[in-house]
Amino acid sequence: MADAFATRVDDAMAGDATRERANASDDDGSDDGRSTHSRQLSAASTLERADYTQYRLDANAAFERFEEPGPLDGDLEFEKLGSARAAVLNLVASFRVFSKFLITAESVIVAAISVASALFFILYEVRGRRMAVNLSWTFVSFAIIYPLTGSLDAAFRRREEALKQLAVFKTSVLSFYQGHRDWDWGDNGRKNLPEKHVEEVRWLAVALVCDVRNFLSAPEVTRLVHLNTKRGRVAWSKGRKLQWAIAKRVRELFQKMSLTTEVLKYAGMPGNESARLRQFTKEGHNAWENMCFLKTYRTPMATRAFARVYILIHPIFWGPYYAQLVSDILHDEAAGYDPADQFDVPSYTRYWVIFYACCMSVITSLAMLGLFNVRYSLEDPFATKERNSNSGQAGYESRYIRGVDQVLIDRELRDLVNDLCLEFDHRHESSVGGPPNAIYPLKKRSQLQNITVTEDLVTPSLAERQCSKGRAPDLDRIHSIYVPQ
Repeated sequence: MADAFATRVDDAMAGDATRERANASDDDGSDDGRSTHSRQLSAASTLERADYTQYRLDANAAFERFEEPGPLDGDLEFEKLGSARAAVLNLVASFRVFSKFLITAESVIVAAISVASALFFILYEVRGRRMAVNLSWTFVSFAIIYPLTGSLDAAFRRREEALKQLAVFKTSVLSFYQGHRDWDWGDNGRKNLPEKHVEEVRWLAVALVCDVRNFLSAPEVTRLVHLNTKRGRVAWSKGRKLQWAIAKRVRELFQKMSLTTEVLKYAGMPGNESARLRQFTKEGHNAWENMCFLKTYRTPMATRAFARVYILIHPIFWGPYYAQLVSDILHDEAAGYDPADQFDVPSYTRYWVIFYACCMSVITSLAMLGLFNVRYSLEDPFATKERNSNSGQAGYESRYIRGVDQVLIDRELRDLVNDLCLEFDHRHESSVGGPPNAIYPLKKRSQLQNITVTEDLVTPSLAERQCSKGRAPDLDRIHSIYVPQ
């Protein structure tokens, strides 16, 4: 299949070469006059020309190309879906996440309160009777479970909204940069641009990305503790001043990016294309404001406070329920049963039943606390912080902190910086932009499919380390796009 596709391509390219040799005299006669970059035809008119020679695939060849196996075809993790190995690994992974959210200081406190409350009502007797009552769980469902599940859904929707706005921000900034780098008009209108114009635009874009990253990954200062304790208010004041300073720089960079479009207009860019660039700026600014609000404002603090307090104190009042559970299992004298109805069980059985009741009390409390911790971690969708790791191939757990469900803002914006570092080699314009000089003047055969992306000697890890420290990488030596001669 692949050989047939390659054969069609070779035949098409051979036909193109024949047509180019047939027109060699025309090309030779006009080379001297093409020493300067000139664009006589627009891209749209080029595609409509009868002698446009880029090969086209027929329907059969196109389907054959689509049916070729991709590099990710097949199951890369397990040989058989639903196998025993996959089930064991899924359980191991689930218990790791389970322990991550439950092994906390609050878990120890809640577990201790649950055990103490259950033992008190199980062992303390009044006139030989255990203090046991079969309580209704309606209050727990209304006061704890319902607010927790509702706020958890709201926190997850905040995370999804953060991802949506981050995608808009990345595409808008990259499209804005590509417009300054690639778009041309008239007879090489880019020649009127100032020198190094594209590099200046790229530097503005990278500075913007770095400041947005620094704002979104700033320490959290909007928790309950920051607004209701003396030490927390000090941290809130310092953190907010830092965020306001970064946000001010971001707004200034958007102002400067607006002026870069005016430079293109002054050089002759048509108004419709300039309006599109301003649309990219507006969309990026709007996405930034939305992410800023998601970082700054949270779900209602009162619901968080109520849920935390109720989870902490509810085991104290629900101890009689677990005492009733022991009574129903043992049917002993303390449960109020007549001697004829009492169960004759050994002492160790009684201890196991009491242990079971205490475990039920702890598990119930930890289940609610686990939901609260999951919801708490999603309050700030950008709370993930990257560890200092020299290895770009380090595992997820070793590279990120609290990165179970949060947005990996550092990783996502680093990818955007890498995209902003792409540039064409052999550029003709002094603006350091525009398409490669090698593909103009237009050939009989399109050169676009020959453009490839390469990396220079500077390793990506160096750029990542520079970006993670708040400094922009060396934009001239990270990536380049060239056309083979």
